[in-house]
Amino acid sequence: MSDLIFHNARVLLEDTVLRGGVVVKDGLINQVFAEEQTPTGLTSGEKLDLEGAYLAPGLIDIHIHGSVGVDVQATDAVGLEKLSKFLLSQGITSYFATFVPADDQAYDDAIAVVESVKESQQKGTATGAQIVGIHFEGPFVSEGRCGALQRRHFKTYSGEPNSLSRFVSSDPRSARLMTLAPEIEGGLDLIQSLVRSGVRVFIGHSKADPSVLDQAFAYGARHITHFPNALDPLHHRKPGAVGWGLVHTDVTVDCIADLHHVDSLMLKLIYQSKGPDRVALISDAIKPTGLGDGEFTVWGDQIKVSNGLTSLVGHGENTIAGSVITLSDAVRNVVGIGVSVQAAVRMASTVPARTSGLTDRGRIQEGLRADLISFDDDLVMRTAAVAGSVVRIDSPTSS
Repeated sequence: MSDLIFHNARVLLEDTVLRGGVVVKDGLINQVFAEEQTPTGLTSGEKLDLEGAYLAPGLIDIHIHGSVGVDVQATDAVGLEKLSKFLLSQGITSYFATFVPADDQAYDDAIAVVESVKESQQKGTATGAQIVGIHFEGPFVSEGRCGALQRRHFKTYSGEPNSLSRFVSSDPRSARLMTLAPEIEGGLDLIQSLVRSGVRVFIGHSKADPSVLDQAFAYGARHITHFPNALDPLHHRKPGAVGWGLVHTDVTVDCIADLHHVDSLMLKLIYQSKGPDRVALISDAIKPTGLGDGEFTVWGDQIKVSNGLTSLVGHGENTIAGSVITLSDAVRNVVGIGVSVQAAVRMASTVPARTSGLTDRGRIQEGLRADLISFDDDLVMRTAAVAGSVVRIDSPTSS
C-alpha cells in the first residue's frame, strides 16, 4: 500500500483544530503535520488537496438497525454491503449492527450473516463502512419500558452461563455490546457474567432506580442507551435513570439527535450537564432511512415515516420506532443547537469508540487506523477513507 497525504485541511484533533494534514502509511495514521511543516520519510504516494475542508476521524455508529431498505437483522451479504456503502457516503466508517429481541433461530441466522460479512470486510479493500461488531438491544429489558421492542421475545436471566453463548464472541476482533435493564430478574448477575465474557454492557429500556443503577455501575454497566428515551421520565421526587445519568460524572450516555426523540432544549441540557466527552451521538436508524416518507414493514410491524418522524401504525403518534437520520445528520443537528463542529465530531467518533471499547480508531492520532473523512463548512461529505482506502464522495446524499 502506497503512502497517502491529505493536506491543506483543517484537521480536527481532540484538543485543537490544526491547519495542515495527515500522512497515511499501510492503512495507519503515520504523521500529523502543520501546514508550515514538510512531511518526512515519504517515498511515493497520492496527495489529496482538501482545499481547506475539515479532516476528521470517521464517524462510528454504535446503534444502527439499518438504512436504504436494509435491516441488519433480516438481510444477506449483498444487503449489508449496500448498507455499508451508503453509510460511508454519509461519513460513517464503522458501525455496530444492532439487533432487537428475536427468537433464537432469527438471532443465530442474523449473527452468522453479520459475522461472515465482517470477516470478508477485514480481508478486502474497503468500499464501505466496516462492521465492527453486534449491539444487542435486549432481550434482557423491562416490559415497562419496551418502546418499539416486541415483549414476546424478552428474557430474564437464570444464571446459566450457556444461555448467553450467542451474545458472546470468542473472536477478539468482533466486539459485542448489550443494552439491558439491570432491575429484571437476574439482571445484576447478568451484567457480571457479560462483563467477564468481554461484552460491553449498556443500560436501557429500564425502570431501575438509582440504588439498582449504583450496583449495575459497580458491576461494569456505565453507559446509557438512547438517553433519555425508554427510561422513566425525570421527576423531582423520583429522579430515576435520567437524574442518575445526568449527575453521575463517570457515566456516559448516547442520544438520538433527530430532534424528534429528544427536544433541542433537552439536548442542550444533556450537553451542558455531561459535556462532549460523555455524550455519544447515535442514529438508531431503521431500514426506511434514506427512502423518504411512507409506510414500511419493520420487525413485523407497520411503521409510518412522516417528515422525518417514525411511529408505530395503530399505536398512536407517541410510540417512536427508531429514527430515519444518519449519524452525519445527528452531527449537523447538534451543531445547529450551538455545539462546535469539533465537539460534535468528537461525540460521533471519539466517544463512541471509547464507550464501545474500540481502541484503534475514533481519533486522528499517529498509530491509529486511517479512518478519515473530509467535509465542508455545511458538513457535506467530500471524501472518506477506511484504513487508508479512499472513496471520493462526488454526489453525497443525506437522509
